[in-house]
Amino acid sequence: MQKFTTIFIVFFHIASFCFGQSFQLGADYYPEHFPIENVSRDAQLMKAGGLNIVRMGDFAWFNMQPDNHTYTLDWLVKTVDTLGKYQMKSLLCTPTAAIPKWMFDQYPDIMQVTETGQRKPYGKRRHACLNNESYRQYSLKISEQLATTFANNPNVEGFQIDNELMAEDPYCYCETCRQKFASWLKEKYKTLETLNKTWGLAFWSENLTDFNQVFLPRKGDNPGCFVDYQEFYSDCTIDYFNLQRNAIKKIAPRLKVTHNICSSGFIYKLDMYKLARNCDFLSIDNYPYTWTLENEYAPVDNFDFHPAMASMALSQIRGASKKPFWVTEQQISRTAGKQRKMIEPGMVRLWCHQGLAHGAESILFFPYRTFEYAHEQMMNGVLDADNIPRRRYEEVKQTSSELSKIKALLGNAFPVAKAAVLRDFKCDWAFEDGRVSSDFRYMRHIYAYYRALREQGITTDIVSPTDNLSAYPLVLVPAQILVTPELCAQLKKAAENGSTIVITCMTGLRNPSMKSFGRLLNKGIESLAGIEMEEQFALIKQENTAIDFPSHSINQGYTGSLWYDHFKPLSAEVLATYQSRFLKGKPAVVKNRVGKGAVYYIGTVPSDSMINELVHDFIANAHISPLAKCANKLVDITELKDKKSYMYAINFSQEDQPIELSTPMKDIFTNKTAKAVTVKAMDVLVLEKE
Repeated sequence: MQKFTTIFIVFFHIASFCFGQSFQLGADYYPEHFPIENVSRDAQLMKAGGLNIVRMGDFAWFNMQPDNHTYTLDWLVKTVDTLGKYQMKSLLCTPTAAIPKWMFDQYPDIMQVTETGQRKPYGKRRHACLNNESYRQYSLKISEQLATTFANNPNVEGFQIDNELMAEDPYCYCETCRQKFASWLKEKYKTLETLNKTWGLAFWSENLTDFNQVFLPRKGDNPGCFVDYQEFYSDCTIDYFNLQRNAIKKIAPRLKVTHNICSSGFIYKLDMYKLARNCDFLSIDNYPYTWTLENEYAPVDNFDFHPAMASMALSQIRGASKKPFWVTEQQISRTAGKQRKMIEPGMVRLWCHQGLAHGAESILFFPYRTFEYAHEQMMNGVLDADNIPRRRYEEVKQTSSELSKIKALLGNAFPVAKAAVLRDFKCDWAFEDGRVSSDFRYMRHIYAYYRALREQGITTDIVSPTDNLSAYPLVLVPAQILVTPELCAQLKKAAENGSTIVITCMTGLRNPSMKSFGRLLNKGIESLAGIEMEEQFALIKQENTAIDFPSHSINQGYTGSLWYDHFKPLSAEVLATYQSRFLKGKPAVVKNRVGKGAVYYIGTVPSDSMINELVHDFIANAHISPLAKCANKLVDITELKDKKSYMYAINFSQEDQPIELSTPMKDIFTNKTAKAVTVKAMDVLVLEKE
């Protein structure tokens, strides 16, 4: 960062006073791993390194409760108070993600049952059944003990409930879960006749005559049943979260409650929109090099870093709650997982700037110190196991200084988006068994369009299909396989009022229960697109179909894959056509005028190069433009707004990059105004709109 003048430093102190604690930067701390006497020394090092908050207790159940009747929280109280003497705040965790051995020995049925009927053995985390009553009672009691102990402790900001719910293999097939699933279905469908009809259980003679006959489906079973089961277990997980959340709030209503979303925010098994309703703020565990959306589908070795991947994860967390969030685990170095790429010096600093730019108000590195033993001993921390400050510590110190200064100047500025991409967890559940298109992956499809928007400098929200869409000039609806009359009405209203709506293939194939509408495509979607669907084809990934996109003079070998719609334009204008196989000359992309706006329909999964060109058209049609653009895809640009508008540019490349501004803007550090600027290699730039 550039040097600051004496005038700026004075202003920074005034701004920090006005805005209070300007930014929280911290680390995940595990004092149960070493003597309590070490805490004071650690606190001094943390404070000197610019840290001001820790997260603790997420896997310390035995230390908090060594047997059935004894609670030992004195060590945690002493740790919190010692850290507090050095102005360090604490976010405490309920420790329920990993049960003590004594609990398993007393209640072996606490463990999950696999789909083959095997009870899971002891030795991992996230292996207890969330519906098991013994587990729930122990979870409730430890939550109450923690809330009672820290209700009035000024050094505690709140609680993280459990750790990374629905990570690993979350589904349980025990008898308790089966009975609860039957009750859940009875509440949803009321009668067996409705259930049999909705699921189509006449197929393969699976009709039920009693709710007690309900079975727990596996991937590959009846699609309607399997989608309901996935929603059921998401609901069970949120119910388990609420069990602890409500206990804490009843005893200590002042304490904030959150949960850390795993897989860098890309987990699709847990409905974040529902979870967000019960959190004071959402949190994300962010590992941009190690855990991406590909981990949820299948880890891949060919990894090409793009900042839009983390941007999408952060946008998802922001979109789920519509307010500032926390990064409860931020990758600091190598992890316990597959190492796809070495983290070069300065990269972690940029990830933290990216978090702030997207709406994070607290970021905590995982972990503070490298573990000396056990499952995650290869996970590097801010400090190594020898506790000696080295390069990573100094980078954290620099990052803390920068984020605090920027936050003090930006105040409550928050990302403001001109485009929105719909993301529906129920759609991912619907695609999960691969029946619709075996190689298609819902989040990859969403990411392709999100990435293209980000590369054009367009700040983009990830939103629920139940959110208000009329506020966005541009709304993308990728593969929304499950549609409701309410969503169709929302899209129509937004288009009529002037929004540009983009609908891609596989949208509108089924209702929320995975039942066909009795036609190839939902009538409301057909009407919006101005088409009549005639036939649909699905193929595996290895086969493509050429596409001609004549309005773009440089044809880069555009192709479509995975899915092909054959449709007849009614009121729609043809923009692109298939150019190979029996589909040659048939429409692939059309545009339909609806009210003051327009609806695009894309009948296949286009290549990235074609998506890039399509997005140019969408942006132009929506009459939106970014505050700034950069030709290099490794420059991440976000617009923020409070009383003033700001542009936050982060250069993840190893070379200086020019940025084109739409209007003269002022550097918040130097107060210099310019129409064209350059962001230095591996650095950031924050500008204020004049």
